[in-house]
Amino acid sequence: MAKKSLKDRLRDKQKALKTKGNGKVLFQKADEELRVRLLSAGDEEEFIKEVVQFYLGGDIKGVYSPMTYDEPCAIYEKYEELKKSKDPDDKELAKDLSPKKKYMVAVLLCKDEKGKDYDPEPKLLQLAQSQYSEIIDLYLDEEEWGDMTDLDEGYDLKLKRMGTGKNDTEYTVKPCKNNSIPKNCRPKEGVDIEALVREVIPSYEKTQEYIEQYMGNASSSSDEPEEEDDDDDDMGSSKKSKKDKKEKSTLKKAKKLKKHKQEDDE
Repeated sequence: MAKKSLKDRLRDKQKALKTKGNGKVLFQKADEELRVRLLSAGDEEEFIKEVVQFYLGGDIKGVYSPMTYDEPCAIYEKYEELKKSKDPDDKELAKDLSPKKKYMVAVLLCKDEKGKDYDPEPKLLQLAQSQYSEIIDLYLDEEEWGDMTDLDEGYDLKLKRMGTGKNDTEYTVKPCKNNSIPKNCRPKEGVDIEALVREVIPSYEKTQEYIEQYMGNASSSSDEPEEEDDDDDDMGSSKKSKKDKKEKSTLKKAKKLKKHKQEDDE
């Protein structure tokens, strides 16, 4: 079967978005506006990358998961473990730990309001789902707007966040007039969004550290892998019973963390 064109793939995503609820992603501060030029990922390559994120709060905040590339993730493994548990507290914690889909683009950040000066170093930018949907609408309306990613004839986007909190925050996308990016502000090499995203995806070992910290069990980082694999074994010796009590305690700590966690939608 022939591969669908970029526009056909974006139309499919556009339809899927309309069947889902509003997204909740925060990458901008309240009442902040950014002017950016989205960068192309190459002919017929998608310039918006969907990633999987877990929000752990505290000092860790959001963690982009190796699941993005169908690779093992210790946070997801813990999530699945909690979700399958018969303990109501575990199930409640699993709901709070559930993976979320986020959207990343590579951009040039504009340093002024008129589109004359840009940082030539490509940056990853996380979009709210509503912004993602509006950008797809604009890109598909090429007859009216042209190709926004074209460095010579494309156009910038003004992305704004208004309000704070999960339920009273609004995001807007406003296209600017077509303008050419100055030669000295352009990336020296082609933009590889996959490589940029890969740079922010932690290793499996790092996700282990994150989930252990989240569960309030940093000392378990020195445990042997076999001991971790034995977590579901109910054939407990006195040593195992102590371990069970310790895990119950870490869940209580995690629940306390959850009460104070304010998800910033990133």
